[in-house]
Amino acid sequence: MDHPAPAPAPAPAVYKYLSSSSSTSRLWRSSKNAPVTSTVRGRGKRQRLNYHCSQNGQNKTFPHRLCVILSALAPFLCFQFYFLYKLTNGKDATEQIAYQLGTRGDAFPPAPVLCANGKKKKAVLILFGVPKQFNFVWKAYLHNIIARNPWVKFEVYMHMYSDLHQKPFSNSRNNERNATLDSPDDIRELLDKDKGDTQVMLTTSSQSMFEESDLSWLQQSDLPFFGDYPFETLKNIFRQGNSLREAFPFLYADIKHSNNPNDDTVYIFARSDTFLMSPVDIPCSFNLGNTDIIIPRWQSWQGYNDRFAIAGPESAKVYATKIEGYKQAILARRRKFKLGLGLGPLMNAEKMLRDWLLGNKLNVTEHEDDRAWALLRVRSDHNIEQKDVWEFKIDDSTLLPQLALQLGIGT
Repeated sequence: MDHPAPAPAPAPAVYKYLSSSSSTSRLWRSSKNAPVTSTVRGRGKRQRLNYHCSQNGQNKTFPHRLCVILSALAPFLCFQFYFLYKLTNGKDATEQIAYQLGTRGDAFPPAPVLCANGKKKKAVLILFGVPKQFNFVWKAYLHNIIARNPWVKFEVYMHMYSDLHQKPFSNSRNNERNATLDSPDDIRELLDKDKGDTQVMLTTSSQSMFEESDLSWLQQSDLPFFGDYPFETLKNIFRQGNSLREAFPFLYADIKHSNNPNDDTVYIFARSDTFLMSPVDIPCSFNLGNTDIIIPRWQSWQGYNDRFAIAGPESAKVYATKIEGYKQAILARRRKFKLGLGLGPLMNAEKMLRDWLLGNKLNVTEHEDDRAWALLRVRSDHNIEQKDVWEFKIDDSTLLPQLALQLGIGT
């Protein structure tokens, strides 16, 4: 915009403030002698008010005083505008989510308690793995899944190992050393504290007994199939897979929809050491077939993301038993190697999951949104896995308690 030639006695600069019905106000520096313009909304009417500041500074009228007040408040208002801009228009995905959750708070959009058929939809949440920072993890699942879908009747089933808290926990790949993990009693207390009327069941088993009875077949000689995997990482894939299998209570039950056409239960799988940043919506109209399964698109590593899934009954059984498919894949690779067929393409957990799901003829869908169902792997020292920090554009210095507070998730 072109500015007029300066007057001999420059008039004070004026800030123009435009208020609107939106929650974000705009403030910008106007040209000199420009009118202070505001829009007032009320009772369905709009009034437009135009005022001009006095040039000689002697006018004590209301318009002049208003201009003086606006000029004095300008620096403060500029800071407020910049703060709101950063929340609503910045590139940081966490800031975007924080703004959306912050404006909503704990009051979710009005929704029917029952679906149109007069009943609640059913969903089962399966939590597995090694719980870390579970007070934050559990509240995030409550906030972004259970409380967000009040028309859904949830049941929660969780498994954890009963012997890991008995000695310091270390994982060199995750930079965790001599950490203290929660005991089953600690986890039960957290689960019961905020569950409301949701049915929650925790089961436990011994990791050391699993390794002695079901993991002795795994060998160091299998590592070349996986490239740079340490042996402990390879064993962790099976430890986690066993926890998933133990958490799923319907493994041997007949839960096909075809036997009960009115049953539209969905099964949600999530780890107990991942913090859910974004909401998971389960509309009343959301129905999955027996062999349907939906997974996130991000971090699939040429296979399928293995940290979260929503499945129909039969696909839930297949997903819960993926540890069996992983064992089959490694044993098959061993046989080929002994036949002189070479190592073959490098394997990882995501590729093995892809082969297991497709080999069982499941209808697999990757979520169309590249950032949907954003999950962060958390560590025992409140840190967040660096790959996830980069993936979801979180500030490198952010710790889990800060992030939970920013997202409006209680502690």
